[in-house]
Amino acid sequence: MNEKSKASMVSGETRVAVKVFGALRDGFGAAAREIGIRENGTLHDLLEALTAICPDVVPKLEQGLRDGFLNVLVNGRNARFLDDLGTHLNPDDTVAFLPPIGGG
Repeated sequence: MNEKSKASMVSGETRVAVKVFGALRDGFGAAAREIGIRENGTLHDLLEALTAICPDVVPKLEQGLRDGFLNVLVNGRNARFLDDLGTHLNPDDTVAFLPPIGGG
């Protein structure tokens, strides 16, 4: 466990890397950010934390999740096949929000 993870555990906070792709990047302000959530937090807690940081992006994320066209990966695994928004996040996890990709 690295020093940042140890410090997060002491303060009761878990820090996760969040990556966004496509048009979501505009409202997020970067391709990736490190976000703090409560210790033993879930994807739902992450969305709440993101609301405070980038309130314009969260409604798009929530709509994409509700409509089924947004994929959320936790360490490369689709959250739909884990515990969806109830998926617990651990220190140093990576969460990626992937919008649909068109083409043909």
